[in-house]
Amino acid sequence: MRLLASLTAAAACSAAFAQTPTLPQQTSPLLARLGLQRCGTQVLDQGQWNFAPPGDCGNSTNPTAAYEPNQVLEIPVVFHILRSSSGQGNVTDANVNEQIDVLNEDFRAIAGTNGQPGYDTMIQFKLATVDPGGNATNGINRYNNTTWYNDGGNYFNSIAWDPNNYLNIYTNQASGALGYVPFLPHQGSVGSNADRVVALWSAVGKNAPIGPPYNQGRTVTHEVGHYLGMYHTFQSGCGSSACYSTGDRICDTNPEANPFFGCGNNSSCGSPDPTTNYMDYSDDLCMNRFTQEQARRMRCTLQWWRPQLAEVAGGGFSTTYCTSNLNSLGQMAQLTVTGSPVVSDNDLNFSVANLPTSVFGYLLMSQAQGNVPFFGGSSGVLCLGAPFIRFSGNVLNSGANGEIDFSPDVNSLPQGASFATGSTWNFQYWYRDVVLFPTSNTSDALEITFQ
Repeated sequence: MRLLASLTAAAACSAAFAQTPTLPQQTSPLLARLGLQRCGTQVLDQGQWNFAPPGDCGNSTNPTAAYEPNQVLEIPVVFHILRSSSGQGNVTDANVNEQIDVLNEDFRAIAGTNGQPGYDTMIQFKLATVDPGGNATNGINRYNNTTWYNDGGNYFNSIAWDPNNYLNIYTNQASGALGYVPFLPHQGSVGSNADRVVALWSAVGKNAPIGPPYNQGRTVTHEVGHYLGMYHTFQSGCGSSACYSTGDRICDTNPEANPFFGCGNNSSCGSPDPTTNYMDYSDDLCMNRFTQEQARRMRCTLQWWRPQLAEVAGGGFSTTYCTSNLNSLGQMAQLTVTGSPVVSDNDLNFSVANLPTSVFGYLLMSQAQGNVPFFGGSSGVLCLGAPFIRFSGNVLNSGANGEIDFSPDVNSLPQGASFATGSTWNFQYWYRDVVLFPTSNTSDALEITFQ
């Protein structure tokens, strides 16, 4: 097993600790042998908060339904690869791109990936394509500086891209941890040059050089969770029954006395531990979920603490304008779209989640909007006005996961459809819900103006 074969100077990082948080005292025997901590993020506990208006999404704040994901938000990312003067610590472009893939798999709970069991936060990530000066970029910068490689020298004051508009991820020795953030949003100086995620260079991407069990990119997922306001699942131990004001301040993650290392099940605080949660310390392959309330807390963070960071996916081209009713699962089917409104890009992908399993349906489209309840509102809402077109052509089936994906070829649209520049079309998914009577139901609806 390859275990940090390329990391020869982990212990040398201690000189940088003066500028970084005090590391938690929990580690595993494996990490102890490597001279590493799992996470170097210091999370302050109750009574130590640095609140700023509006003070939401922090301590003792219920992640309410007001922050339920309803559109896909996309965060531009810049990677700063900090190498020694001899080039040690290089992260390949391939591993950087893999890391973006892992973040999207985990935050979007993409079917067929390790993140599938989780809750779709509807937050996704892309490498920046434009730098702060308006120039084209691939979102990856490299520097040779041994002090910076050892996580010293306040490098962020020299090279940070505006942290209000970019997620800055730095890779280096990470002060003897697999990764850290210097503060949670409500505890520090959001938007300052120091506002960042730091990851051990050899733990970035899939099949990263560090080797199992920390080589699948979930160190960055964990630290981005902190960056978006998440605590460790074991914060303050078991806490109390007031789960919105103690522990990790989330009620749909069971309380946990101590971090969990490895894979498998464990119990403490009178309940099973959330060992598969990204905010625990489990092995990379055994982390697979954020919860619904964690998703809401992160969405709240983007709204109140990082309001300039994310944009609606596709540059704000899709808008949810009409909602439907609950289906037999007690959920509303949600339609999302990723890609670009630029027709020539031809990269649209429509997805519907929260469907009953193995039901069929069609994606519909129209240039007119509507809001007409079916059967008195008991079986969905028709959000399209006449005439509407069956966009997906063939029947789509939700399968065992209760989801559908549809990637159209915009050069081969149904008769009557044309995505001309400046044209606006509305989209909605109709499906059968055989438990309900009548059996019709619908998703919410999106509006797209094409470019």
